[in-house]
Amino acid sequence: MSEKLKVIPSVLLKMGSDWSVKVNENPFTPGKGANLPSLGYPCASCAGVDTKLRFAKSTEVAESTLEWMELICKSCGNYTLYTKK
Repeated sequence: MSEKLKVIPSVLLKMGSDWSVKVNENPFTPGKGANLPSLGYPCASCAGVDTKLRFAKSTEVAESTLEWMELICKSCGNYTLYTKK
């Protein structure tokens, strides 16, 4: 059994003012996710930017904003969940 993953401080410093950040070895959302570019959002486990967007939810208004998004890191294979504060 591996040690519980923690969000690395550099990602928390960069993203933590706008987002609650969680990291896990397994997906947060069940099912087959998308495989879309994540536009540079970093992995909370290794800080790599080689991430792909699996799932996301945005508000249902004309000028929608992201409510949350789940990424998978191509470098380390871990999952990051960003939830808007």
